Amino acid sequence: MLNIIKSDLYRVFRGKAIYVAIILILVLAFVSCFSMSPGHIGITTSSEEQPLIQDNEILEQVYETDSILETRELMKKYGAYPLDKAQLGANANLYYFFIIIVVIVLVTDLSNATAKNTLFSAISRKKYYLAKLITCIGLGTFLILINNYGSYIINLIMNGKEFSAGFIEITKLTMLQLPILYGIISVLVCIGFCFRKIGTFNSITIPLIVVVQLIIMGVSTLFHLDTTEILNYEFQYIIGNLISNPSNIYILKTLLLAIFYIIGFNVIGYQVFRKTEIK
Repeated sequence: MLNIIKSDLYRVFRGKAIYVAIILILVLAFVSCFSMSPGHIGITTSSEEQPLIQDNEILEQVYETDSILETRELMKKYGAYPLDKAQLGANANLYYFFIIIVVIVLVTDLSNATAKNTLFSAISRKKYYLAKLITCIGLGTFLILINNYGSYIINLIMNGKEFSAGFIEITKLTMLQLPILYGIISVLVCIGFCFRKIGTFNSITIPLIVVVQLIIMGVSTLFHLDTTEILNYEFQYIIGNLISNPSNIYILKTLLLAIFYIIGFNVIGYQVFRKTEIK
């Protein structure tokens, strides 16, 4: 199993994709720090998220300007707020970088003859599955740390301490988000083992977040359910809510949901993989 992990890491860091992902993460962090506004991909944001500017007069000026430089000056004039903390609230964007990792580490092997050759050797399917899962989670953690602390350092250099939550707070928030991020990696690994083809995997995973959000909103509207309460436990909402001073009960509930994702989807992924003939 250790040999598979070493081989995958060698292949990942020998290729270009991981470095492109790192550069994109840092570029996005730089753009967010320069514009002083974190961005996210998807429909929803944190239900607890408050506007960065509370002054209506300054807020109106921000809406009226099309210049990033002018927006930056207005945000600076508004006063200090923890921009790096707000950037962590947009960490659902990391989902798309996790897709890259799972494709490189897992789906490419399953699409080609590599996995079949490996499984014909002495290694069992259980060890193969665990090796791929550990590698994906390890590389996912690597990108999370680069994203979070890269954002912290870039923001500190560009905007100063008055716009930073501080190293300890960033570390605390990172620890809060890790379980649900590991849960999402587990979902992607499960999908990879279930469908095994790069095209199919990408067509399912790339629009998945938006599709899930649309389904939740559609079902809530159809059956007159409380959309906000349901969306509080949707991935992108959780990521945002965990940086907005959540209650201990909410943290516990999201932790249990993350554990359910990690255990449940890996059990499904392994059972499918165990019974599937690898061609």
